[in-house]
Amino acid sequence: MPANMIANRAIDAFMHWNRWTMRAPVLRAARDVERAQHQLLMTILRENADTTFGRAHGFATISSLEDYRNAVPVHGFDQLAPYITRQQGGERALTTEQPEYYARTSGTTGRSKDIPQTSHGLNQVKDAQRHLALSLWRGTGFFKGSILGFASPAEEGRLETGQPYGAISGTTYRSLSPIMARKFVLPPSTFSIRDLEAKYQAYALAVLAADDITGVVAANPSSLLKVQRIIETQGRELLHALAFGRTENLKIEAASVAMDIITRRGLDRVNALRRKLVSRDTLDPRDVWPRLSAIATWTGGSCGVALSQVRSQLPRGVRIVEFGYSASEFMGAANIDAEANTCLPQLTHHVYEFVRREDWEAGRQSFLGLHELEPGEDYYIFVTTRSGLYRYDINDIVRAEPGVRGCPGLRFLQKGRGVTNITGEKVSEHQLATAVITVLDDHGLKTPGFMALADEAAARYVVHLECGDNPLPADLAHDVETQLRALNSEYDDKRASGRLQPLIVQQFTVGATEQIKRWSVEGGIREAQYKPVLVAYASDWSEKLAPLTLEPFHEPALNRVAS
Repeated sequence: MPANMIANRAIDAFMHWNRWTMRAPVLRAARDVERAQHQLLMTILRENADTTFGRAHGFATISSLEDYRNAVPVHGFDQLAPYITRQQGGERALTTEQPEYYARTSGTTGRSKDIPQTSHGLNQVKDAQRHLALSLWRGTGFFKGSILGFASPAEEGRLETGQPYGAISGTTYRSLSPIMARKFVLPPSTFSIRDLEAKYQAYALAVLAADDITGVVAANPSSLLKVQRIIETQGRELLHALAFGRTENLKIEAASVAMDIITRRGLDRVNALRRKLVSRDTLDPRDVWPRLSAIATWTGGSCGVALSQVRSQLPRGVRIVEFGYSASEFMGAANIDAEANTCLPQLTHHVYEFVRREDWEAGRQSFLGLHELEPGEDYYIFVTTRSGLYRYDINDIVRAEPGVRGCPGLRFLQKGRGVTNITGEKVSEHQLATAVITVLDDHGLKTPGFMALADEAAARYVVHLECGDNPLPADLAHDVETQLRALNSEYDDKRASGRLQPLIVQQFTVGATEQIKRWSVEGGIREAQYKPVLVAYASDWSEKLAPLTLEPFHEPALNRVAS
């Protein structure tokens, strides 16, 4: 029996096991969300009543969610950081169970944060990934062939106390069974390549050498977009290196991967692609991805821009499956239906609280439980985990969606900071992304990225857009603004009254989007965690973006900000 068939049968058996031992208990809990959340909260409080944090906040006397809210205020990372430091020193500061691992997140707003993960914390990561795998197995052909997986290193170093830290995405791959691990085109060691160009050359080489990739998992779609660009611009050189073993033009780490791939894969696929390039001077998406069935990735927030570009370079019929709401702090919602992209909160792992978006931004702390959410409404989310985060404010906005039984689904919308406000219009990343993508689709244009700046001095929005070398259509700014006015009634009102000036579009140079990402990575943002900033203030970004813009600003006010 062929090895792939044996592996697929083993995966089938594993998925059936997951269905009954992992998925079924969550669906049972979803029948009575309020009861399940109360029981989990009481478990967390009992387990950690004798910790430094538990004693300080009276965990032993709390008997309800209302008591908990009265005893424990909302915490950000800065408030919990001293407890985390003491826990790292061996004190039972946050949890009775000592953390086994620290998820280091560079964050989107500042310095690195070490998020403790007890055995329960690691299990919630594994469960979220198993839910996703089960959904992909039931709804797509993801596992029929090979899998291309993107991640950061599971272990990037060790604290002085000896505990490992790294990227939470890498821990899942480290725990794969040998049968599942053999499904992946590239070994986990690829995740540890520090030179990003070499890392993505390695991914591109794997795609060109393997004709049986049926599944791709990349939390951030910009990772796959980068691979597609490398194949488009370096395809001939990469295929030549694979065919003849001439790797002198490759990065050292990529050259090693190339030799390993050819040893395992042979040259039939490589030579076929070389012939197609000679005859047609380009590779069709069906040539690059002949068997691709599904891609699991983030679809919400600022990732939608890169995802739109990725879609345009895939064969028809490839399913885009939501990866699930996830962060280094906690796995917020797991995909339980690949067709509907229903992502259910991990209600047996975390206690969830919410405040309506408009209430939180107005300073009203009217907290709601998971069972009180209304589909279609937007909320700030606060979470209590079994790894020591108590009423944690992650500054995320989520949208409640239809779920299953009595439990709503959750979809990440944007970071709370992803809103600009010049004169009361409160434009969000989601609104800008929707407006720009809609207009580009109408014009038949593609973009790897954009950034909209709120210019307070000029009282207008400036959209910096990368769209190749050709001049942008003259009516593009008008069309984007028309869409934005339809999406945001306050923006429409401010424009009608003249309090906001007309939106303008400035063209980025080719490669500007990649340069902005490079700045972020060089500044400490882990590449796999990078999320593009779609809306920001001109006072923070204009000067930095000026060299990446084809035309200088023409408005005097804009010139003043840029200088």
